[in-house]
Amino acid sequence: MRFSTSDVANFIGTHVVPFTNPRVVCPPGRIRPQDRRNIIVATPMRSGTHILIDLILNNLRDYRNNPLYVDLDQCRKQRGPGNDLLADITPKAGHLVKTHMPLNVPDDMPGDPHVKQLIGEGIVVTVRRSRADVCRSLGHWHRLDMAEAEQRYGAEYDRFWQVWDDHDGIALRFEDLFDPAAMQQFLQRLGNETGTSPASRYIAPPSGKNRNRIYANKMLTRLLGRRAKRIDTTIHTLKA
Repeated sequence: MRFSTSDVANFIGTHVVPFTNPRVVCPPGRIRPQDRRNIIVATPMRSGTHILIDLILNNLRDYRNNPLYVDLDQCRKQRGPGNDLLADITPKAGHLVKTHMPLNVPDDMPGDPHVKQLIGEGIVVTVRRSRADVCRSLGHWHRLDMAEAEQRYGAEYDRFWQVWDDHDGIALRFEDLFDPAAMQQFLQRLGNETGTSPASRYIAPPSGKNRNRIYANKMLTRLLGRRAKRIDTTIHTLKA
């Protein structure tokens, strides 16, 4: 059996140097308050979540923390006696916080008073990718045809936007992530609202033409965390 470079890289990234390490994400990392507002990245799965996370961390360097970002959903799922990571995320923690809520989280999470406070006092950024494209991408990921993917994931997509559609915050389109002018305007707004300054030179998402460079950035991010030259928190490489 022959394996592609992508297969090998994804195997190493899953089993040898996984993204779930204290330099990259909480949990397992623990956060240290930075005395500024949190940035809440709220998206359905397969909507450019990590592309946006990386754009922010590469261009708004004051938000490069150790760990690089917080997985709010996993903090809530792992909540228990002596393990309350959620309590560490204060409204002034100053971290980048990712969530797919209400998808694949405890049913009571949206009503959790602490979660509601974090969202209410944070800067919420949503990304809207078309329903068809999200279902297609999830279908590709799970090897489903389009009809099966829409049947399985369409309702989840709708449920996500029922929670977030009318929420105050910054609303982006998936296409905006690849538009330098739109993203520089977004980053300036984000800087104004957080009291930070975007980098003088805009760093766009990788084009995918140099896969070896992408693999290197991903590995260095997992090994060095916030000290990596270019942050790449994506879990798998070049999945549609």
